[in-house]
Amino acid sequence: MRAKPGRQSRGRARVQKYECVMVLHPGIAEADATSIIERFQTSVAGHGGEVSLHDHWGRRELAYPIEKQTTGDYHLVMFTADNTFVVEADRDMRLDEKVLRHLIVLDEEWAEQNRKSQAKRGKGPNENSEEA
Repeated sequence: MRAKPGRQSRGRARVQKYECVMVLHPGIAEADATSIIERFQTSVAGHGGEVSLHDHWGRRELAYPIEKQTTGDYHLVMFTADNTFVVEADRDMRLDEKVLRHLIVLDEEWAEQNRKSQAKRGKGPNENSEEA
């Protein structure tokens, strides 16, 4: 039997880098938001992964209303985990009413690519490209 596209055969899980953006309901308490993030981080660690960054972007206006809400509390989490975790995390966040939207994508390592590109052009990674 052939493996489905995008899935590992023989039950092997691959550890990869991911980015997750969560938009939490603006009406929840800060303690609830912290609980959601901590539960996500614990789940990542439980699957042999590691959270490398959690960035709270704060409350922002949504492009369109979601569940009659016009703002959301944004969180970015960068992590490594096996690919089976993504399916479970996606299911858990879809079922959580406090999470308005979420998106988990593979980390394309844009920072590394940008650093290499700047090095080729002779600029340092921290140099400002706008010079007066």
